[in-house]
Amino acid sequence: MLASLFAASGRADDKAAERMSNDRPDRPLQMPPASSETKEAFDDFDRFARRGAWERASKALYAIPEAQAARFVDGPDGFIISVARKRRSVLSALSSEGQAAYRLFYDSDAKKLLDQAEGATEQATLERLFSSYFLTSVGDNAADRLGDLYYERGEFDRAADCWLALLRERPDSELPPALTTVKAALALARAGRRSELEALRAEMGERYADEVVTIAGRKAKAGVHLGRIAAESGPAADAGPASSAGGGPAPELAEAVAAAWQVKFAASVTAGMTPVELSQWEATSFSGAVPATAVEGQTLFANYLGHVFAVDLASGKLLWRSASFHNLEQATTQGQSQMIETNRFAILAASGRVWTLGRDVKDPNYQAEFRLACRRAENGDLVWQSSDLSDYAGIDFVGPPLLARDTLFIAGKSSTSTSSMYGGGGQDGQPRQYVLAIRPRDGKLLWKTEVGIFREGERYYWYYGPRETNPQPRLLYRAGSVYVDTHSGILARLDADSGAVDWGYGYETDPSQSQSRFIIIFDEMPQAAPSTACSGPLLLGDLVLIKGLKSDRICAIDPDRMKLAWERPIAKSARLLGVDDATLYLGGPELAALDLKGRSLRWTAPLPGGCHDGRLLVRRDGLWQLTPRGIFEVDPQTGRVRRIFRGQDTGAEGGDLILTDRLLVAISNRTISAYPRRPPGAEKIAREGTGSPRMRGAE
Repeated sequence: MLASLFAASGRADDKAAERMSNDRPDRPLQMPPASSETKEAFDDFDRFARRGAWERASKALYAIPEAQAARFVDGPDGFIISVARKRRSVLSALSSEGQAAYRLFYDSDAKKLLDQAEGATEQATLERLFSSYFLTSVGDNAADRLGDLYYERGEFDRAADCWLALLRERPDSELPPALTTVKAALALARAGRRSELEALRAEMGERYADEVVTIAGRKAKAGVHLGRIAAESGPAADAGPASSAGGGPAPELAEAVAAAWQVKFAASVTAGMTPVELSQWEATSFSGAVPATAVEGQTLFANYLGHVFAVDLASGKLLWRSASFHNLEQATTQGQSQMIETNRFAILAASGRVWTLGRDVKDPNYQAEFRLACRRAENGDLVWQSSDLSDYAGIDFVGPPLLARDTLFIAGKSSTSTSSMYGGGGQDGQPRQYVLAIRPRDGKLLWKTEVGIFREGERYYWYYGPRETNPQPRLLYRAGSVYVDTHSGILARLDADSGAVDWGYGYETDPSQSQSRFIIIFDEMPQAAPSTACSGPLLLGDLVLIKGLKSDRICAIDPDRMKLAWERPIAKSARLLGVDDATLYLGGPELAALDLKGRSLRWTAPLPGGCHDGRLLVRRDGLWQLTPRGIFEVDPQTGRVRRIFRGQDTGAEGGDLILTDRLLVAISNRTISAYPRRPPGAEKIAREGTGSPRMRGAE
């Protein structure tokens, strides 16, 4: 069991420390690269700077066109940074002699730009000054003004970066450092970067504690301001519960408890089928598809292969549906069901609306795009869909959407042309990876950002047998930023307001296949091992944990300091399930727990069917998984199976679990079953203190 999940990587420590270059040709995804001329300009700068040829070094750097500022080059420790950030960092690293020469050459240009930083072009001009002329005598003033603009616009991350750059990279600035420290602290607090706030307070607090600062109409010593800001920002960030599996007592199930209600959608599909038709249906991937589900209030919404429906949680009554389930039989007879990735169907519900990701399963085009649609939660009426909006032409949405700050974020991929599908057209013919921000109520595109260029061709499978899981991006929102794990070797951070890419991190993953491939699979071939689903990034305090679909390492990223906090070898078949302040829970061939302090394996628990996909309940008081043999409850401390509830889902292929205030809802490939969260009389037993001792920790 240990070997299957935590296989040794076989690499030496120095090999494991090597980072992935954005320019490596075997990388499946490349962030928008800077031109070869731009990279040569940085090389020229380094060569001339080492020789003390300051004028030639500066000219080499400023030969870079401004249009290249948002393109990407390799940075330190595996991070991929913009040309603008790279240019600022190499200038900041100049010797005092080099900086003096640099100012002699460029102070006059910078002052002219600063005089022009007014009106509609003020922010753009200040951004150019911060990027290109930060080390000039007026660069500090430009950075300070830019920080003020960002702060007023609510872009606290960017404001903090401006003021922190002043403190760390411009010690010669004549701006009051105490005031800059307090402003940086305010921005960090608003951005939720608590650990950096504490580090700034420890580093700068004593140095400027007695200096009087007036900010936002408050006049006090800098130390007083910093203490107030720290107190108002709340306690230090904690990992919190392992997942959003619901509060209250743990679900307590017993074999005697029957389902409160059950929706048998699979039976509606197969009703009236002949034995031959039923056998044909069960041989397709459709028969094993588990509906994507979401809960808002007292309604459960489901997306079953593009058929959207709503169920009342109290009664199990079907409130509405977008189409009849039996229509799915037609897609089976047409044969293209094997070409459709059933795990790409997604759903999200909030504020009286339901957003779904799907496609017409009867469309014979195996490259048909997945569309995003919005419906009214009360009756299922269609509000808008991406196929009707020109902004989304040629976009194939991939991965579940994310709703944050009244904005819908989703990843998308440009459609693959026929020529590029067979490797034609070179790199420019390859599809692009995008992240999009959408206004939820009407589908208006707020921004669309290119994150990378795919080097890897598509894989298509025909006709029988399991498909290999293709990478699907997963999104995470944190403190004004959207993180996208592409599952193709890149984690990227984007500004949630503007969509600007701050940086990327290149982690190890399988090399790319340069051309698309058709793989013919016949039913007499041996069945492939189950493939593990993509897992989303997890928050652990100020760290972001990632594990790529085809990566053999878990990476803990400190996003605010742009550092790799730690990494650990792991089997490629593992996926992230949940985390608390002491333990990381993993799925794959087995359920497992990893101690975060020593990063050693605490336990593994083999469960029927493994833990390759499906939504688990992950809480500090227990872990619950739906399997073909029932719902297994696992002790999170030891991995021991506490009990098995064999309800009315046995025989199904596993699926998802959702915990509401009253119910434990099990979603399989056949039914949606709702069980009482606690059996009748459990509350009375708990009050009388006669419950089972092993469950007292979960009460």
